[in-house]
Amino acid sequence: MLMIYKFYLLKLIDYQVLQKNIGKAVPLYAYLDSESEENIERHTKFLSMVSNMNISQIHEIEEEQKILNEHIPFKIKYPKDYLWQIYYSEYTNQYFMLVTIEDLEYSAFFYLLKKQLQKNKNEKIFVPISYTDYSREYLGRAQITDLENYLWLFTKEWPIIYEVYDENNNLSLNIVGETYIFDDIQSDYNIKLNNKEDAIKFYKLLKALFIIQTEISHHYKFDLSIDEKGSLQFNIDNKKIIYEILPSFIKEEYLKAEDNKLNLVDEKIELEKELDELQRKSSKLEKEYLEKEKQISTFLECKKSFIGIVKYFFKYKKVNLIKQEGEPEKKQEVKVIRLNKYGEVKSNYTLEELIEIYRQIDKEEIRVKNLKLDIKAINQRINNLENKVKNAILYIQEIDEHKKSIFEFWKFTNKDKQEELPEGKIEDKNRDTLKKIFDYKLDFEDLAASLDKTQRELLTKKELDSIYLTTTEILEDINNIYRGKKITNERLEQLKKKAIEENSLIEKENFNIFGGISYDNKIKMLANKKHREVEREVFRILDINKNTTIEDYTGYIKQVVKDLKVVFGKIKLPLNLSVYKADTNMLNKDNYNIFNITGSKEIGELLKKDINSFYIYKINLKENTPIIPFTNIVYYENSNQTLPLGMNVSENILLNNNLINIEPKLKKKIKIVCYSNPEDELSDITVKTINVEEYEVKSN
Repeated sequence: MLMIYKFYLLKLIDYQVLQKNIGKAVPLYAYLDSESEENIERHTKFLSMVSNMNISQIHEIEEEQKILNEHIPFKIKYPKDYLWQIYYSEYTNQYFMLVTIEDLEYSAFFYLLKKQLQKNKNEKIFVPISYTDYSREYLGRAQITDLENYLWLFTKEWPIIYEVYDENNNLSLNIVGETYIFDDIQSDYNIKLNNKEDAIKFYKLLKALFIIQTEISHHYKFDLSIDEKGSLQFNIDNKKIIYEILPSFIKEEYLKAEDNKLNLVDEKIELEKELDELQRKSSKLEKEYLEKEKQISTFLECKKSFIGIVKYFFKYKKVNLIKQEGEPEKKQEVKVIRLNKYGEVKSNYTLEELIEIYRQIDKEEIRVKNLKLDIKAINQRINNLENKVKNAILYIQEIDEHKKSIFEFWKFTNKDKQEELPEGKIEDKNRDTLKKIFDYKLDFEDLAASLDKTQRELLTKKELDSIYLTTTEILEDINNIYRGKKITNERLEQLKKKAIEENSLIEKENFNIFGGISYDNKIKMLANKKHREVEREVFRILDINKNTTIEDYTGYIKQVVKDLKVVFGKIKLPLNLSVYKADTNMLNKDNYNIFNITGSKEIGELLKKDINSFYIYKINLKENTPIIPFTNIVYYENSNQTLPLGMNVSENILLNNNLINIEPKLKKKIKIVCYSNPEDELSDITVKTINVEEYEVKSN
């Protein structure tokens, strides 16, 4: 019997539908029987299937199987695997294939039939087995379900788990999926577990990391990366976490947490002492203020009558309101003695102990935070009381200054005076202003439409033409002029040659008779909307002709640089936004540079090239940063007023780094899985290196 080289065991199939189909199924020999009257119709159908058989498709499957027998695909699955409706029966311990006679595609069936007829028992094929359970040889069904849930937490994508038997009938557990490796950039991964020990180790590792990140998530966040083999790697603080180091990792983290807890306890004691002192000071000030408030209230009540004024005059003698400082109060010092930094250090610690100590830390942190808030509040109260006491002292001093004689005092009390003490002022200097966070999926369309509308309102046709030139190869000449370099005659001749090739200039003509005029009334589609606008063209804008000199061209590019300077003064970014630039070389910070709003789209072209490493630069722009977005109006004129708003041609923006002050934030290397031929799922993979450099814009 032909051995089946199987690769995945769970396919989403409606069990009831499967049972119904099996109930209707008829064995193949019934279609080969031409003698029995009841099978004549089936035999006729089989002959029809044979006559319509596509030999070339069978050859394609044969070639595909040759490749599959040499190496298992990275994603395990392969093109047209849906043709194989092969199932496994536990009752008969056999595989069977269902073929729907109404289908038009029988290549997989006839290929399998051909191999069965050849009776080569040692030959195997690589096919999916549908609707069968895991073998449970390495991990149980519940453990595999746990792995799916654990990986979703870290990758935010559901993995697919296959059991694969190779040509020697060796089993491996393959976990295939996608994960984010930097911002919106994703990579495929394949975790291959070749034996039970590796499978259990990986399961325990993932379970431990899952528990840590869910139970104490605000203390731990594990980063994901791709290793040299395209497998998934877990890191924290640039340290790779594997099963073998888990005990030492947990112990190290526990001791760090213990030290953190002791520091928090010390800080809490100091804050409690400070709060106690401030509370005493506040009570003392409040008592002093109440005494002076009582005296002022008595004065305000007595001044209502002459007799009351006389009583107040003789009751309160002029005293020195500045309090004489007595001996300072003796403070009791509280000493906290640590007998041992960690106490008795054990050889190993459990996850339960690690989680418990972080729960204690959380309680201490909450207490410390509340104490700091209480201290802040009581300091504000003390400041307010000090202002009140100060105002009360000034008020009483002014009263006492007029108590030289009863007649002067009576005259003073009859003047209009402020009858309330001003309150102290409380200022909150730590108030933060909330900023909108850009979300590409939710905000891009609105941002693009807003920027496009702004450019249509503020920019002239000439300025828009100049911006369009930066989206083309002319940007190189613009940067040369911007940096003070010269444009060569060879460069101008290249442009003239291209102008001829693009039919904007006939070789014998000395100039273009149309100049900048174009007439094109064709209906076009942009963002699923119709419009009748003309695309901007490089040589129509530059108006290069046979008589164009290097001085003419240089002068025009200089004017473009001036236009760009004006535009950068008009267009500002309305919110905080991160942008990306991928390159094989270092970023030239003195150039006009084109950045993309999404990192995954920016690296797309470089992933296709035969290079093993490249750079991606990320700049975190702040609100009001000068930018030039490449909106629809940059690529099309809008003479007919039919152009849709947005950034549907490009998601790029132009930056002049000389207009912003940037500083490095981080540098790191990440790896990404790439296919030799992105269109071929059977092609080999390479793991490429992306050098990430992130910059932050300094606030002015």
